[in-house]
Amino acid sequence: MKKREVAFIVSSMVTAGLMLTGCGVSSPTYGTDKSTGKQLIDDFSNIASIRSNTNKNQVDTKPRPELVRPAPGTKGVLPQPQTNVAQTGTPDWPESPEQKRQRLRDEATANQNNPNYVSPIVPDSGKETKPTGSTEWLDGIHRNEQVNNDKEQRAEYLRRKKENEGGSPTTRKYLSEPPLSYRQPAASAPVGDKGEDEAKKERERKKALKESSGKKSWWPF
Repeated sequence: MKKREVAFIVSSMVTAGLMLTGCGVSSPTYGTDKSTGKQLIDDFSNIASIRSNTNKNQVDTKPRPELVRPAPGTKGVLPQPQTNVAQTGTPDWPESPEQKRQRLRDEATANQNNPNYVSPIVPDSGKETKPTGSTEWLDGIHRNEQVNNDKEQRAEYLRRKKENEGGSPTTRKYLSEPPLSYRQPAASAPVGDKGEDEAKKERERKKALKESSGKKSWWPF
């Protein structure tokens, strides 16, 4: 019994070895003359060698220089810190809107009898002002210029449109257009005959269809 088990184990191991050998032989090489298993092992070995080389080739760093320190005996010559200059009552202190309004009011009251006094208050420009004669005259000139510009633009547009239309049946403007002899209709062509109206032909066709069927329709068309 034990001999059979040993023989079975040995035969299975031999079979597995042969199968692995066959897989290694039959695996594709992708032009590298190596099987995929061998190529994988080589890749792992190359990665390990690269890591070992990178650990050896470290960047050569130099220590930083020492800090620049003041010379001995110059520590007490440092300037004193600046005091807060923005204080209430100083010219640099910002003026509030209420204070500005009160200052302007007092200034205007003190100079109410002074004919040379010019108030810094700007009048309200939101009110509608009536145009004077000079402004009306200028507005009229600008309006006429606008009308003239519109007329010139319209004339230029019509000129360019006519220029881009090309030739006519009697004139040839560009060489890309067919010769005038090609534009002449044949002697048998029905020139000028537009033919019968399609709507009229459709009405006649429906009328003939109703008469042939013998049924009377309540529709007027």
